[in-house]
Amino acid sequence: MLLSRKLLNKYVDVSDIDTDTLCKKLTEAGFEVEGVSNVVKGTNLVVGHVLTCQKHPDSDHLSVCTVDIGESIEQIVCGAPNVAQDQKVIVAKNGAELPGLTIKPTKIRGVESNGMICSLAELGVENDHEGIHVLEQGNPGDDAKVALGIDDEIIDIDLTPNRSDFLGMFAVAKEVGAIFEREVNLPKFDGASHVGSETSLKINSDTEKCSYFSGKVISEITIKESPDWIKNALNASGIRSINNVVDISNLVMLETGQPLHFYDIDFLNNQTLNVRDDLETTVKALDDKEYLIQKGDLVIMNEDTPVGIAGIMGLGNSMIHEKSRGLIIEVASFDMVSVRKTANRLGLNTESSQRFSKPMDPLAPTKAMDRAVQLLIEYADAKSLEKTVTYGGIEYIPKTVAVKFSKINNYLGTELSKDQVMDVFTRLDLNPKLDHDIITCHIPSYRNDLNYDVDLIEEVIRIIGYDILEETLPKMDMTAGSLNNRQEIIQQIESILLGFGGYQTLTYTLVNDEMTQGFEALSDPIRLMSPMSDNRAYLRTQLWPSLLETVSYNNARRQTSGLYFEISKLYTDKANQERLVIAGHGQYPKENWKKETIDLDFYALKGMFIEMMDHLGFTSKRISFVAEEFDKDAFHPYKTASILLDRKRIGVLGHLHPKLLREKDLNDLVILEVALDEIIEKKKANIKSNPISPYPNVKRDLS
Repeated sequence: MLLSRKLLNKYVDVSDIDTDTLCKKLTEAGFEVEGVSNVVKGTNLVVGHVLTCQKHPDSDHLSVCTVDIGESIEQIVCGAPNVAQDQKVIVAKNGAELPGLTIKPTKIRGVESNGMICSLAELGVENDHEGIHVLEQGNPGDDAKVALGIDDEIIDIDLTPNRSDFLGMFAVAKEVGAIFEREVNLPKFDGASHVGSETSLKINSDTEKCSYFSGKVISEITIKESPDWIKNALNASGIRSINNVVDISNLVMLETGQPLHFYDIDFLNNQTLNVRDDLETTVKALDDKEYLIQKGDLVIMNEDTPVGIAGIMGLGNSMIHEKSRGLIIEVASFDMVSVRKTANRLGLNTESSQRFSKPMDPLAPTKAMDRAVQLLIEYADAKSLEKTVTYGGIEYIPKTVAVKFSKINNYLGTELSKDQVMDVFTRLDLNPKLDHDIITCHIPSYRNDLNYDVDLIEEVIRIIGYDILEETLPKMDMTAGSLNNRQEIIQQIESILLGFGGYQTLTYTLVNDEMTQGFEALSDPIRLMSPMSDNRAYLRTQLWPSLLETVSYNNARRQTSGLYFEISKLYTDKANQERLVIAGHGQYPKENWKKETIDLDFYALKGMFIEMMDHLGFTSKRISFVAEEFDKDAFHPYKTASILLDRKRIGVLGHLHPKLLREKDLNDLVILEVALDEIIEKKKANIKSNPISPYPNVKRDLS
């Protein structure tokens, strides 16, 4: 999240707090600051007064200017078409660092130039490259950033999942006010939308994924440029200023954390808005790109015409433009899972979808409507307002959470007083009430993360500071670390297979649907609710397809021989199982004493498996191989067998089916996969041994 210091200062006075201290305190309070940057990307910038401006003697498009920069008068060659005498301009002095450029004394077509007259694009503020920026205020030599009104610093904060309220500037201001014990001055706008004449606007939803939907008609507005403070606030937050009306909708989102949308009044037929999730069509959004809408995606409709992808982005057909005479405000609450899925599928990670994809303040829609109406009246000359129309309702029950005062100190290992604790809760706007040892807090609607007494305990130490905690060694019983039976067997198997020259692998747990099918796979695979892609949508139910990918990858890079193995747990809705998979192709990695090589085939892996089982305490008599009960679509029908331990099937050993070999461009591959749970739980044979004779045999040749 990008936090503008100037916008924050509008609600809570932090002008006397340096940025390093502000960032340090935010980080200590649980909001990690990842970086700080300036809105203006440049150094050594001053206000200049153009004294003279003449055409360059050797160029039609260059001008030679003399510019008063306070400490001196410099000659600067400028290529902007709009530079003129008596302007106040931004000058980058010699030595200034601009994005990708260092200003140095130079000659341009034979004329000396000391400095550069800048456009906002050259300072990284706007994309307009048409000409230099002309200042309305400032004296020669003054700081150009201050004269521009954008001497702002941007603090980049990495939010934790439980603090989605920090996506609204009002909540940020209250948090900063609590940390620094400062008064918070938020604008008064309660009830600003509770005005208006009768209306014909109709609001509805055909899906349960929209629990609340409200709209308001404003028939008269004036489209013009936004005031500087709004433009600067949006620019600092990474949002481009468009016009006063569109900017107000974005500002309200930044302030309250509630996205909202304005529709051109002349576009909506019969003034009806409806939410549906059964549409299949293609729409063109505000970014001028087309998107495929599928069933399940929330879409806002005007009769049969889509006008917005709910919670994500409006469509270009209904947007506010320079000739708009009126608008309809839309504020709603959408299902966050549905919005997140649609945004991920369409690749639209917008400011709106980021907020709708997280738990929001249940009262934010009414706050956003009130604030939007207030700003439209003040900055867009809004008139002819009609009554607010709503569908559904806001489900909000005021919440209280209680905590024992004694429990706070017991948990934290501190000796805080009741006054200190009550002060923290008061600063956090929790309206605490003390009754003997019980402190009851009234949780604000935007604090969805406060539900239990331990949450309140965390708030106390977070605001007071973790540095008050004394350094003490933990008290615990001394225990000796050891491996359990399962861990010992796993370690023994790994040691044996590594001794055979195998490579231990670790493959990805998430696979596609096809890799969860087959005879060896466990049933009922688990599908992720929000997978990164269809190729990583399921938890795997068997190991050999994952190891096949590893072998294929290595074979494609000229590793034509290799022995690989992996031990991993499998998880399904109904059962969990730990398995071992071994795969071999080409030739055995170790030569025997005769310098002979051995092909890694069925019999080679069978011998390794029997040897491994013998080390684990299972004689070869308990193991059998039967050419039945295996996947004949995946394994070679005449080179495969099921593995039985004590006449119970525990896995499969065989060559891969020729069809799969061709798909993976392999000459041959033999695979063994067994359930380790069956091996670990089985009773092992006792190790038999004979004592060494005290009378060793002696042989003599008497001939």
